[in-house]
Parts: sequence; C-alpha cells; structure tokens
Amino acid sequence: MHIHGGGGADTMDATPDALRTICRTHARHGTTCLLLTTMTQSRDAITAALAGARMAFEGGPGFCADGARVLGIHLEGPYLSPKKPGAQPAEWIRDYDPGEFGGWLETSGGAMKLLTMAPEQPGGGALIAAARENGIVVSLGHTDATAEPTRTALEAGATHGTHLFNQMRPFHHRNDSVVNVLLFDARARVELICDGHHLAPEVARLVLQAKGDRGVILITDAMAGADAGDGEYRLGGLRVRVENGRATLDDGTLAGSVLTLDRAAANVRAWTGADWPTLARLVSTNAADQMGWPHKGRIQVGTDADFVFVDDELRVHATFVEGRCVYRSGRPLSG
Repeated sequence: MHIHGGGGADTMDATPDALRTICRTHARHGTTCLLLTTMTQSRDAITAALAGARMAFEGGPGFCADGARVLGIHLEGPYLSPKKPGAQPAEWIRDYDPGEFGGWLETSGGAMKLLTMAPEQPGGGALIAAARENGIVVSLGHTDATAEPTRTALEAGATHGTHLFNQMRPFHHRNDSVVNVLLFDARARVELICDGHHLAPEVARLVLQAKGDRGVILITDAMAGADAGDGEYRLGGLRVRVENGRATLDDGTLAGSVLTLDRAAANVRAWTGADWPTLARLVSTNAADQMGWPHKGRIQVGTDADFVFVDDELRVHATFVEGRCVYRSGRPLSG
C-alpha cells in the first residue's frame, strides 16, 4: 500500500523503466501487487508522477511481466501539516486546492486509490469529501491533529492511518491526539513500518493488542535504497543517505525505509510470535479488504491466484501474480 521506490528507482522518476524496477525489486521480496506512492512536490512533478503511474496501472499484468502488478496510486501529500513534514519537502506542503486536486484526478484517470492527508488543515473536510466521491480511501498522516478533528475525519469517511506514530502528534497519557483515536477506533486500520527503526518491538505488540490482527497493515514505506545497498539516493528531491539499513536526511530525519515486506513479516513474527494466518492477514488480507478488493489477499476459488512460497525463515522462493510466476529464487523449496 505504501511504496515509494526500490532497486535505485523512485515513483517520482515517472519513467516506465523506473516503475518496472520498483515492481521487480519488490516481487523478489514477496510483494504481488502494490500502490505506487508519490511525494510532496511541485504541481508539475506530481502530475508527471501520476501520469507515469497511471500508465503502469492501465498496463495491467503486461506492464511488468516479471514483477508486482501496479493496482493504483497512493497520493501522499502535498496536503499535509507543515508541523509534521518528516521527509516530505516542507516548502511544497500546502493547503487543499480543489482545482489542483481535480486536475490530478483527471490525470490519474481512476488510478488514484489512496490519499494521505492532514485533517486539521484548511479544507480538510472538503478534501475528504472529494476523495470519497471518487472512491479513494482516505488516510490520516503527517498530521498534528488532536482527537476532535480526527473523529470528525473518521465520521466523514476516513478509514486509515498512515505509518502510525511516525509524523503524528504523539500519544500522551494526558493529552489527546490522532494516535489515541486511531489506536482504539474500530473504523480505522493503521499502517506499521516494522523495520526496527520506525517502531520499537514493544510498540508493535501494543498496537496489535489494541487493534487486533484485522486492524493492522504492515507496510514498507520503501524508498529507492530498498534492495539497493548503502549509498545516497533521492526522495522527493531530498538527499537521503542509507547506512546499515537506515535511511535518513542530512539532519537525521528518517526518510522512508529500505524495508521489504518479507522482512517486515519476519520482524513481526520475531517480536510478537505471530502465527502464519496472522502474518498473512497483516501483509495481505487486511490491505486487500481495506481497498475493497475481495479478489486479492486470499487464496480461494475465484480470486486472482496471487501467492508467495516462503520457507521457515520467511525467505521468498517464488512469487506468483495472477497465476504467473514472476520471480523464482533458484533455491530449492524444502520442508
């Protein structure tokens, strides 16, 4: 649901080669389908990224025959809180502009499936309404919201929380915040980045106990450095340094991750002891249900035959998308 890049490529590159690189990279780690995720940037840069992602979406399984399928676009920003930019370029964060957003809806041609926004910002209610009218799942993120605007957003149709805790008004035992509401309101599912940098293991356990295994979705928030090694990369025009599995801006701010979905599942199993059915829900079924896709996220008659062969260490041996093998490791699958 939340992938910016991988293999050295970024969604904002907006070229077919870059987007295919992302799809191939994550298929090697067990991702069967994904939403290409944009960054806060200029209108022109976001428009170009949406046009590129729409092309990948409309290409269907033929766009990248040896990679994950693109099922749409996740627009992360630019309608966020300037108090919680994270690695989103602060100079491009802005209030909701109906004309701008309407143009992006036209450019994406129905491919926009998920929107991250800050509900407390001017025009937040109108943005939620416009998104819901177009069948887009609304997520609360990069937000300094207290409980009241959070509940108002949920009542208006928001159903999702973007990388819970990260770039949100923090949880506090005495003061209210967006986190407090998202943790305990059954109307919302929440994303977790379980790479060991964004969340402590104890926090992941707390969230699973609060939300249950049907209220949590594991994401990667992967940027270009995923499966590409240490070095320097770009994210939303900002320089990111990857060292020892940690992606940061020059000031030390976390800038996405180099996590892959197989490692996210392995980390959660190590931290919580989650069994196989629980892991399947966290990495697959819950996301499919959140997006309203009954043909995804499960293996049964009538669904799309997306599945992954893994061993006891959750190493990926083969990835199938709609019945086609798009990746095979070459290692024997035993046990």
